[in-house]
Amino acid sequence: MRQFQLPGSDVDVIKSRHDLATTRESIKALLADGTPNWYKFPNDYKNFVRESFQEEKEISDSQVASYKMEDQHVLTNEVARKVNPMGTRDFILKLRKNGVRCFTIFNGMSQTVGLWAMRPNAVEPTYVCFLQIPAMYEWSLLRLDHHGLPAGERFRGWRTVLAQLIVKKILTEQKAHQIFGYPTESINGRRYRETLFNYRNGIGYDGVYDE
Repeated sequence: MRQFQLPGSDVDVIKSRHDLATTRESIKALLADGTPNWYKFPNDYKNFVRESFQEEKEISDSQVASYKMEDQHVLTNEVARKVNPMGTRDFILKLRKNGVRCFTIFNGMSQTVGLWAMRPNAVEPTYVCFLQIPAMYEWSLLRLDHHGLPAGERFRGWRTVLAQLIVKKILTEQKAHQIFGYPTESINGRRYRETLFNYRNGIGYDGVYDE
């Protein structure tokens, strides 16, 4: 066995720091009743640990279940929500062709840009929201955490952007739908329709959107 010594010393570092005799006695004591099951059947114990973690997660999930959104099964349905894709550049061009003065700036988040636009007769731009690049589906898709709770968006839909343009007074609802079309009456559009209904009726909006 190779000897490890401190420079200028004849002291064996390994032997000076490790009591090999005591270590051997400890191993004998551990194996006194035979080889332990955790050593003979490591996979069984690994599975036990996995099951224990899963059980704890299920308990934790049940404790936070009341915080789930009522319609999050709709908002996380990829097949239903990944429809009517539109290039982000095309979305911006549609706005500009219809008289909306707007521009985008990289906002530090991967695959997104910040949209800024001018209200009618305004002298300064207003921040609207972020846009997904290089393209967006019609409906935003909800992100869930490991408990199955809402944790932001997986990606931004262009209807979400359109709703922000309306409630921040960049576009009227009528003009927005003239440009991009009216939403369907499907369940996917329920939150979009609710947002516009609340805005029309002053529910949750004070008319000030200077962010």
